[in-house]
Amino acid sequence: MPPPVIDQIQGSRCPQCGTAVVPPARFCPWHPVAMAPVSLTGLGEIVTFTTLHSPPEGFRSPLHIALVELQGGARLVCHGEATRGIRIGSRVAIEAVDRVYYFAHLGALDRARLFWRRAGRRGERLEAIARSWAKRLWKGRGRDTGE
Repeated sequence: MPPPVIDQIQGSRCPQCGTAVVPPARFCPWHPVAMAPVSLTGLGEIVTFTTLHSPPEGFRSPLHIALVELQGGARLVCHGEATRGIRIGSRVAIEAVDRVYYFAHLGALDRARLFWRRAGRRGERLEAIARSWAKRLWKGRGRDTGE
C-alpha cells in the first residue's frame, strides 16, 4: 500500500518559547501564553514505536503505534499499519483522519519521489544527487541502507 499524500498537519506554536504542539492547543503547556496557529509538514521521524498484541478495549490486535517527531518540532502518537521495516529515525509520512494520526513508512521509492519533487530544476537535481552521494561516501557507506 503506498504511503498517504504528504499532508499539512495543523498545530500551534508558542510565541514565547517556540514549542510546537499537535493537535492545536489554545495555550502553551509551559507558559500562560496564547498559542499561534501553525501548519506543519506531515513528514517526521520515528522517536520510538511498539506493537501491542493485547491492546485496550475498542482496538484491534495487533495495534501498531509510534511516537513521531514532525519536522516542525511537534511530537505526536500515531497509529500504523505495521512496524515491520521501521526503526528509530525512520522517515514516515503522517496522515490525519478525523483527528487520529496515522504513519506510513517512506520506502526508498517514496523518498526518491520526494527528493525529485523538492529538487526542482535539473541543475538543482544534479547538485542534490552529488551532495547525497558525497554524504553517503563520507559516512563510509557505498550502498543504500534504507535511511
